[in-house]
Amino acid sequence: MSKNGVVTPATEAEVPTGEPGPKTNGEHMEAGMDCNIKKLYSGKEDKRGRFQWQTTPPEDVKDPVENSETAKYALLVRNTKVYNNPRKTMAIHSIVVQSPFLKKLLQNVLRDYPGITVNLRRLELAGKFEPLIHRWGRLKEAISKLGDETEEEIETKRHADLLFDVLATEFKDLIDSSQDMMSKGVMTFEYLWTIFQPGALVYTRQDGQDTALKLVSAKYGMDSNGVPVLWLSGKYVDWDGSRFGTNKINIKIGQYAGTRKIAALNALPLEYHPDREALRERLDARGKRVEELAGSYYRQYHGVGWKLSPFGGKDKYNIKGRVVIDTYGWNRFNPNNAIFVSALTAKDPQAMQIGENAESLGDDGYEDDMDADDGGMPIDGHFLDEDDASKRMPLSVEQRVICTPLIRGYSLKTKLWLNFFVNSVSDITWNKGAFDRLVLPAQQKELILGFTESQKSYKDGFDDIIEGKGRGMILLLCGPPGVGKTLTAESVAEEMQVPLYMMSAGDLGLDPRTVETSLKDILEMCTKWNAILLLDEADVFLEQRSLHELERNKLVSIFLRVLEYYEGIMFLTTNRVNTFDAAFQSRIHISLDYPELSIESRRTVWSNFLTASNVEHTISTGQLNELARMSMNGRQIKNVLKTAQLLARRKNAKLGHEHITAVLDCTQHLHNSTRETERTRSAIFC
Repeated sequence: MSKNGVVTPATEAEVPTGEPGPKTNGEHMEAGMDCNIKKLYSGKEDKRGRFQWQTTPPEDVKDPVENSETAKYALLVRNTKVYNNPRKTMAIHSIVVQSPFLKKLLQNVLRDYPGITVNLRRLELAGKFEPLIHRWGRLKEAISKLGDETEEEIETKRHADLLFDVLATEFKDLIDSSQDMMSKGVMTFEYLWTIFQPGALVYTRQDGQDTALKLVSAKYGMDSNGVPVLWLSGKYVDWDGSRFGTNKINIKIGQYAGTRKIAALNALPLEYHPDREALRERLDARGKRVEELAGSYYRQYHGVGWKLSPFGGKDKYNIKGRVVIDTYGWNRFNPNNAIFVSALTAKDPQAMQIGENAESLGDDGYEDDMDADDGGMPIDGHFLDEDDASKRMPLSVEQRVICTPLIRGYSLKTKLWLNFFVNSVSDITWNKGAFDRLVLPAQQKELILGFTESQKSYKDGFDDIIEGKGRGMILLLCGPPGVGKTLTAESVAEEMQVPLYMMSAGDLGLDPRTVETSLKDILEMCTKWNAILLLDEADVFLEQRSLHELERNKLVSIFLRVLEYYEGIMFLTTNRVNTFDAAFQSRIHISLDYPELSIESRRTVWSNFLTASNVEHTISTGQLNELARMSMNGRQIKNVLKTAQLLARRKNAKLGHEHITAVLDCTQHLHNSTRETERTRSAIFC
């Protein structure tokens, strides 16, 4: 304190009690103004568990055991009493490695071991001493290589032998038993942890698929039923729609009696797999396939697709058809099941190979999970944009091996976002002759294909006064049923090799509150995929508004507003164009009328179906001409031919004219019964 410009020495003050502070030079000192420290010590606890604080240290307090005197020893071995083992009275609780020679030796022995930093001033090991037990073979090898050429090597060997003797004495039974069982390919549940070394690759099967994980930890615990298990926590590589990263998964091995073959466990170190080299090659090839499909791709799928059920478990579907692989879209339209990953490190993955050490201690090519509780949810709640594939660093061999077998995408047939297995994905076999077999005037076909292909290439070249408005192309196809309206859209999509999204009233519902959201999502998906959107039977939504149907008016208004900002290609089909609302006419770029099929058109349809079916037949040119004179649409012709083929197969004969006439006899009530048709039928039957 200063008084009249003179600094007085500080003294230890009593704790403030609300009374005036102590006096200095006969004066009162204000509370908190004495520049010193007053130490208080915990005394007895009261009934509420609160300490009674006192100014003197407790009587039983002694000087600390570890001090400058103990710091000179190479090892500090802490021991505790053992009460439940008749063969031992003391056990090692922990070991503190202080020797710089030992730390230098262990730096290579424990390199890459998770959670271990060897070059600290004090390296402390405790518990089951998992790092040294897992690296026991490497420790013995490192000690055996020490020579006696230099003083450093001699001193290192002395310190290493000291550590080895302590460990060998303490864990002799464990090490001998574990090494003996491992050599015979078996293991007890008690010692099962000794074969699962953190950082090693673990093999298991998930959803019937071979899977490899990079082990993070192995700990004993209980499952939800209270059964003792060994929990294995591992990392695998996944794609979140913008980058590759890691996710965690937990696998359990249930308790068992006696020994069990390691290869028979539901999870085992990859090195114990009986065909590990072939397995690694398969996993690596699958990882390459996942890497190739990282992005948005249009593919064929034949296998099982699944999604999580709202009530737990998985809803599974048999999928056979076209799918769009798109994890970014999965996250965008399924935020509750979005994929989030922890980023891979920037370390060059080409330097990371299976079984090789990382270049720096503790760096295994993966970032630690800093936010394990939130599953990697971005802080700003924003999904990352898709990366340019050419800028992505390729995955290493190890990263491909532990890559997930799952990819996410959309099934165009079931209209569902699902998890797909990458091995069930294949390239599409395009029907290159579909557009050529479309029965339309050549000029009309050229017009349709020319507009759609130009729209795909130059949609960004034209814009409305308002940005993003009016970039789409809407084509209206109107005419009676079965004349090729839907087939036109399908053929154009096949010719352009782009997805075809077929939308109907059932996909959107009739509630205006949900229709707009569903419609916007579908239009956004189609724009992103460069897909062709087909709205079949469009009159359901585009019918003229009236003063009395307010709900329908809402639906029409929603379509009018949303379609204005659609940037893709849309086909509308209807056989009631006269009922369209007038506001849609200004939004339609091309309107094509499909008349009833002419005799020549019907002949072409009959011929196309006979050719496409690849079924041997005996139908002559004259019989084909007679069939073409019947007033039938394309869909009816297809159904008659399909039924006639089944009849011919039933009789084990080639498809003939008699089979077609038999089908026509049975289904004549389904076809037009005009006089012209009846006369044609009579001529055929005669």
